[in-house]
Amino acid sequence: VCSSDLLSARAQLIADWNAAAETAVVFNPDFPGSAELAAYYAEQRHIPKERVIGLRCSQEDSISRGEFEAQLRGPLLQLFESRHWWNAEPPTPGKPLTGDGISSTTTPSSKVRVLVLMRGIPFQIRRAAQKPKQSEEDEASVDSELAVLGLNNPPVKGGLRNPYFDQQTRFPHAQNSLGLLIVGRLDGPDDPTVKRMIDDAIYAEQTGLLGRAVIDLAQKNGVYQEGEDWLKNSAESYRRAGIPVFIDRSAEVLRDGWPLPDTIFYFGWYTDHIVGALASPAFRFKRGAIACHLHSFSASIIRSHDRAWAGPLLSHGAAVTFGNVFEPYLALTLHFDIFNKRLLEGFTVGEAAWNATPALSWMNVVLGDPLYRPFGKGIGTKLGEGSDRDYALYQGMALRLAGEPDGHIKTALTEFAEKRKRPRLLELTALLSALQSKLPQAIDLLEHAESTTQDAAELLRLRLYRAEMLRRSEKADAARKLLREALEETRFKDQPARTAAESLLKDMGG
Repeated sequence: VCSSDLLSARAQLIADWNAAAETAVVFNPDFPGSAELAAYYAEQRHIPKERVIGLRCSQEDSISRGEFEAQLRGPLLQLFESRHWWNAEPPTPGKPLTGDGISSTTTPSSKVRVLVLMRGIPFQIRRAAQKPKQSEEDEASVDSELAVLGLNNPPVKGGLRNPYFDQQTRFPHAQNSLGLLIVGRLDGPDDPTVKRMIDDAIYAEQTGLLGRAVIDLAQKNGVYQEGEDWLKNSAESYRRAGIPVFIDRSAEVLRDGWPLPDTIFYFGWYTDHIVGALASPAFRFKRGAIACHLHSFSASIIRSHDRAWAGPLLSHGAAVTFGNVFEPYLALTLHFDIFNKRLLEGFTVGEAAWNATPALSWMNVVLGDPLYRPFGKGIGTKLGEGSDRDYALYQGMALRLAGEPDGHIKTALTEFAEKRKRPRLLELTALLSALQSKLPQAIDLLEHAESTTQDAAELLRLRLYRAEMLRRSEKADAARKLLREALEETRFKDQPARTAAESLLKDMGG
């Protein structure tokens, strides 16, 4: 049975939950634009008006524990109870990371399982304790605390083990998940960005999320090896799903100006603020893209275009990102590989994100439409139009020949690309060879692709990637020669990727 059949069967198996029918939306009437965004989102996702809740609360990003209880948790709990969105059957809660067990007297019924927080709702609960022990900190994200709204008096210190973590079933059917909520946040640098996030999620569901993935390793080891493994495992999940992958294997973040066209997935780490290729003015994610840069305080700032990572990734076109409002510790942050596996299996963004997060009542936020489900109809079900056709052809062929030897897939792709004169398809096949460490093959395919196009941006990109593969193959002289020749050509003088060519050449000793 090929992987496409398995994925389609899996998607069919989990297609039974209408998450939008069990969603409530919370906004802040005192925050400009919050009510309008909530109404727009509810309209787009067909959420009834009685599920759109206005709570007057602080307009600041950060609030105290007392403010959280008085302005958010208390009113929401009362509202859920008064509207009979809870049942009285006690669930089995997650175990605390440290300390004693907790009791619970309420659980969400079939009426509400998803909570969407709009721009204007605070996202940080400040620390009150002085010098707490590790994993007993009392600061948290508002979102993660509201995920355990149904638990009676959850502990303030530390977090809770997430009982939904890494379960292989959709949220309503998961074991020991009663009393929990899927919480997503539609927030970002400004109102137009948030509205665009909503629109892009729906657009990608309708047209298909087709493009390439980017994995930015940091070459870390020791206590950080776990993070590197998440990234490598994610790349393997993409490969099996027929999504082309480019892996940057240098310790530094992807260099300025490095061309990353049609990026639908980006996962990397580990700098304080956005830098490098993704910060380049010319860079833009593809519509519906999902991106995350792992850093302890990646979402300590959300409503900024250029500070930390969460806001800037959204500003550059991502529809979804994730982050931490305070130090989460690596093992307790979102596990990239589990998230990507669940998403490709057909889970919603909200389900996949919380399924991949080990701790609740902790530090993480999910920024984007939690109902967004880009692969709900299975992998490889979209034929693609225009420039998407190459990605659909690549994916279809990769899935169809999944049980065949590697060479068969590349031969079929290469022959088709030559016949139809599709340089991008040759480029994607080269990325597959590079992913498998078959660099001479990748170099040949990139050079072949160059011979089939006259487009300046495409040509420079292909040469840059070829130079990088030559460098990895320890053919520095050939790489330098290729870069020098490219920089001498007048047709490339105004290309944004010229910056990357100059930088790569400089790093190689010019």
